[in-house]
Amino acid sequence: MNDYKAALNLAHQESLRFLEELRDSPADAEIDQATARSRLVTDLPDTGLPDEDVIAELIAAAKGGIPRQAGGRFFGFVMGGIHPAGVAADWLSSAWDDAPGTPLAAPFGCAVDRLAGEWALDLMDLPREASVGIVTGATMGNFVGACAARHALLRREGWDVEAQGLFGAPEIHVVTGDAHPTMLLALRMAGFGAARRHIVPLTEDGAIRADALAEILAGLEGPILICAQAGHINTSAFDPFPEICALAKEHGAWVHIDGAFGLWAQASPALRHLTNGVELADSWSVDAHKLLNTPYDGAFAIVRDRDAHAGTMSLAASYLPQQEGARDPSHFVPELSRRARGTAIYATIRKLGRHGVADAIEKLCANTKLMAELLTAEDGITCLNDVVFNQAVFSFEGASPDDVALAVRQSGEAWVQAADWQGQRIMRCSVADHSTTKGDVERAASAIINAYRELARKDS
Repeated sequence: MNDYKAALNLAHQESLRFLEELRDSPADAEIDQATARSRLVTDLPDTGLPDEDVIAELIAAAKGGIPRQAGGRFFGFVMGGIHPAGVAADWLSSAWDDAPGTPLAAPFGCAVDRLAGEWALDLMDLPREASVGIVTGATMGNFVGACAARHALLRREGWDVEAQGLFGAPEIHVVTGDAHPTMLLALRMAGFGAARRHIVPLTEDGAIRADALAEILAGLEGPILICAQAGHINTSAFDPFPEICALAKEHGAWVHIDGAFGLWAQASPALRHLTNGVELADSWSVDAHKLLNTPYDGAFAIVRDRDAHAGTMSLAASYLPQQEGARDPSHFVPELSRRARGTAIYATIRKLGRHGVADAIEKLCANTKLMAELLTAEDGITCLNDVVFNQAVFSFEGASPDDVALAVRQSGEAWVQAADWQGQRIMRCSVADHSTTKGDVERAASAIINAYRELARKDS
């Protein structure tokens, strides 16, 4: 027990130190991967160390190597912050070594897993009959949705894909807009192939055009999977869900929605108009570690057709007896061995409550609009999208977005990144941390403007 105490006390002290200094620390990491590796023991040792010494080694090696994504000024990716209740619950799950693969071996973990899923359906007002699996993130959430669609669509054609595989199966037409890479990876893993999809022309902000979708669907015969988005990764554009789902119903298509961050608009009465009709889909994927701000990692794979969900994911073995009346989480996710992600999700929602979740989402969006207002007040900086949620993209007259983003990161004032959008380089701004304040936005905007002015002056 003393070994546990020494190592855990050291980890606890370091965690508190890191969190207490978080907001005053540089937003970016101060070392690169090569430096971090050089601080670690790279040759496999023949003998071990006491637990406390191992933790001390890790703390020393990690110094300056952790970007402060939960420090209020991280805007590069949609990476949420953390809440104390979520972090503490995550610690407990590790200490308990809770692995909710089957209710007989993990009654508490399975109970929390189920309840976290039920609360997710309630918060986002999705069909209560839907089944929920808690997975690692959007990639696996989209994978589960794609597999459930594959199961249901081929079952209608008289084909048992779980038994017979995809060789010789009826072709499923996949239709997408500007799908996120995680959606494309999910399609690859599900056997559809990312290059075989029909790509729908988009609106200016990146949403699927319903008229173009109708034209594509009219030319297809056989099973169809439509992959829509709640929140484009650059612009937060939301696809027209009522029109998409109405067209899908006409053609017997399955609609899956990648809602990694944007589906949380459903939890806010003020923002719910963005996701109008989203509940009409057949499956959904949404991250908890993004806008809900749970610790990494955790996401929801949600499927309206419970039989299709369990039909494609469930497993059985004689050594895994079922407990009558109990829900087995392993029937709804790809893994049997899994950590208790539901515990930190439950703790975070329990801390916030329904109104707290809505307030947090609305605050993120308000801060994004503030960022756009502050930056576009500077001559030469243009916001290229209609800021409707938590994403904004910017161009800089006379300066490279990559150079601006690098200068800002090197200043330590904020973390931003450049990307491609509609044939040009832009700088993205993703506001995903609940702890971000108006002062944080003003500080980041000032750093971006200063970097732009310096670069534009050099180029002139």
